[in-house]
Amino acid sequence: MLTETTGRTPQDLAAELANMRAVDDWPSVWSGPPQGGSGEFDEWCGRYGWEPQTFDRQLAVVTPGGGHWTFFDRIGGEWSPVERLTHYAWQVRADSPAENNTVLATAAAVWPTHLEAAVGVLGAPTWSGSWDAADFPEPPHPAYWHGREARMRSRRPYEFAYWAPGGDVPGQPFIVLSQSVSFPTWTTNVAGASAIALAVYAPGDFREARR
Repeated sequence: MLTETTGRTPQDLAAELANMRAVDDWPSVWSGPPQGGSGEFDEWCGRYGWEPQTFDRQLAVVTPGGGHWTFFDRIGGEWSPVERLTHYAWQVRADSPAENNTVLATAAAVWPTHLEAAVGVLGAPTWSGSWDAADFPEPPHPAYWHGREARMRSRRPYEFAYWAPGGDVPGQPFIVLSQSVSFPTWTTNVAGASAIALAVYAPGDFREARR
């Protein structure tokens, strides 16, 4: 029997994206929060209804929609600047290797529903497709997703869609929705897994300007 570990639905994904679209000051997000535990920190998180869950190197929050997000700063940057936000919209694992084909079938069934939910909020993606598509785009920045050589070796991302930022909002992010299939899923002797993740990346020019 497969085990789904997030308890989330495509409708929940749409709610998370709507919350992110409500962000009207992305430069302040990428700059990172003030020191944890301070009044300024509480104000920074509360602006968008983010409830902090941790106060260590990586900030984790719960959104108004109940989603769990992690804010990843630059290595060595402690609290700031932030370069990526991540959220798992769906995760499933097999209890035995015999279920690996079921993992793949389930992954194929749930991806379109999550992509549809994202499109309902964000509109048509800049590009979407599978890992082996001939026109799979190279990442505008190496941190956003695997290039061709690594992707063909790992089949990751397995399914993929991204939305490039518009030019009207400073610091507006690249938004990436991707499905992964763990390597054991392709074997017959280790139980596999799959996940759908949402990642929000600082735009490349903004990242480079802060280095």
